Amino acid sequence: MTFSHLYSSQLHQELGTDDSTRLFTTGRRQAAINEAARQFCDLTECAIRLSTISCSNGVREYNLLSTVNIPGGDFLRIARQGIEYHLMSSGGASSRSTRFIAGDLLPRREIQWLNQYDLGWRASTGADPYAYYERMDGGQRFLGFTPPPRIASSEVGICLLPYVAKPSSMTADTSIPFTFGSTTRDDLEPYHPALAHYAASELEKLRLNTEGSANQMRMFLSYVERFLRAMTDSGPKSVRVMRNYFGEVRTRRGGRDSERPIPYPWRI
Repeated sequence: MTFSHLYSSQLHQELGTDDSTRLFTTGRRQAAINEAARQFCDLTECAIRLSTISCSNGVREYNLLSTVNIPGGDFLRIARQGIEYHLMSSGGASSRSTRFIAGDLLPRREIQWLNQYDLGWRASTGADPYAYYERMDGGQRFLGFTPPPRIASSEVGICLLPYVAKPSSMTADTSIPFTFGSTTRDDLEPYHPALAHYAASELEKLRLNTEGSANQMRMFLSYVERFLRAMTDSGPKSVRVMRNYFGEVRTRRGGRDSERPIPYPWRI
């Protein structure tokens, strides 16, 4: 569906009126449709982008709201799949090597957890990171590593950051929902009607129709649930141990993570 179809014909149907000049003005309709697209992306994580952050030796934190680290300026939050840290030697193609740290070897920790179970983490010096965290500071939002990465002059450190992106706001009548830059997610076309339901839910509040607003929101959330179910892995399930002992041993043998604290098993 095009933007014009959503804010006109589709919303005419959901609202039961073609009013676009008095209560349900064209501007309000368009704003509600754009907000619906942002909400759908946030709730479903259907729009994950991958940003590569160049890490510097001894630098602990990186601003996620800076276009230096997120060139698109469309960051909403870190995706559930977590981040990766790569440390690459800068030798020739035949001798270049890369060390990967991700998954259980690089879990997300809250600052409260670090303060309780990893005393002195703020004073830790450079080594391979064993955890990452997020910190808000006024108008800034930081991704932090503990300890800060140690990167030799002959090495390159990068962070692969999968994040939930907000879609570009639609302005032209021919715009298509879920467009990022110049790329449109055609596979999300079956979920376009969800945007009209969310928009109708918001617009129904203008005429104090709380029941109609709630019904429209339920229909919007049914599309969210439909997407999440479609993305659920239908393959065989596997059982994981609570702690990766082999991974810990391999990390310690690397020699650069000997200060890594052993987490309490019930905290993993």
